[in-house]
Amino acid sequence: MPVMGWIRFLLAALVVAHHCEFYRLKSTIGGHAAVEAFFFVSGFYMAAAYPRYVGRFAPLRFWVSRYLRLYPLYITLLFSTWLLWIAGSFSNTTEIFNAFSDPSAPWIANLSLLGQDVISISESSQLLMPVRQAWSISAELAFYALMPLIVRMTSKQLIAACVVSFAIKAYFAATGDFRIAYFPFFSQLGYFIGGVLLFRIRDPLTWRKQDALPLVALASIYLCLSGFASFERGVIPNAGMIFAISICMPTAFQHTKGAIQDFLGDISYGIYLIHFLAIEALVSLGTIKIGTASATSTIKATIFALIFSAIAAAIFEVAVQSRIDRWRRRSLYNSSVPFHENQSTQPLDLPSEISPASRN
Repeated sequence: MPVMGWIRFLLAALVVAHHCEFYRLKSTIGGHAAVEAFFFVSGFYMAAAYPRYVGRFAPLRFWVSRYLRLYPLYITLLFSTWLLWIAGSFSNTTEIFNAFSDPSAPWIANLSLLGQDVISISESSQLLMPVRQAWSISAELAFYALMPLIVRMTSKQLIAACVVSFAIKAYFAATGDFRIAYFPFFSQLGYFIGGVLLFRIRDPLTWRKQDALPLVALASIYLCLSGFASFERGVIPNAGMIFAISICMPTAFQHTKGAIQDFLGDISYGIYLIHFLAIEALVSLGTIKIGTASATSTIKATIFALIFSAIAAAIFEVAVQSRIDRWRRRSLYNSSVPFHENQSTQPLDLPSEISPASRN
């Protein structure tokens, strides 16, 4: 019953749909909200994963482990984008090739994956990132650096930190500065902390095993049909989205097991990261069109981009990342601490708005 993997997969799919402009037909929660939801899911799972790292240099091993989960696909995608630019046969409809011909491109951030969330405050700078959706992955890495501090805080302290983060976010949103309210890690930290808090109180919120599938089904329907739900577009819709996920996640986490749910969750990160390049390739080949008024064209673009991204993500997962993960677990985990594979994952994030999902 791959219900938790499905939630992560669905969030990634909603980001793909948003960038294929599916909202012209029907507004789901939207790509921006899907990224915020991913940060929340990430906090929950990182709270579960962090105890796997104990002993000497535990915080460093945790961060390195997470980096090795995220970086290989990113650098492969960056290199692939460069190769396609060299080929010179693509349209650059998505502007993912801008950086290669602009000397002002932030290449330290592009190569390291670090600091992209802060750089993305400037729209012109973000357009010089070949994998611009990786800003959310950069924010995740900042959260992971803070994780040793977060896990030591009391619940009251976490609540206070969460309130402060959302107050900062609300201030910038109210002043009309959307980009600083959305992109930098400190404006999204409240979601991550909220996920950690949910993990701490998960036991009384966990329903029976047979309830997991209905709960996730209802949450999925809500995510697909509720309309735009990012914080910047409305606090109440955003709170409704987080509430819907909070209702199902403890139960799904407790009762979800199996290779299928792991695999769905794992490739959600790849789907999120690859989909811009997939859209660019499909548009350049004339397979799909973006920005048309045609419902058929929009649906086709969404389906093709999702399938292309999912296949590429699955291939990379099986051929490359699974091997890295085996070494990562063997070398960086503490084998004396019980930990179930079905309880591992990482968030996805996203485009000029989503965040990642992957396995711990």
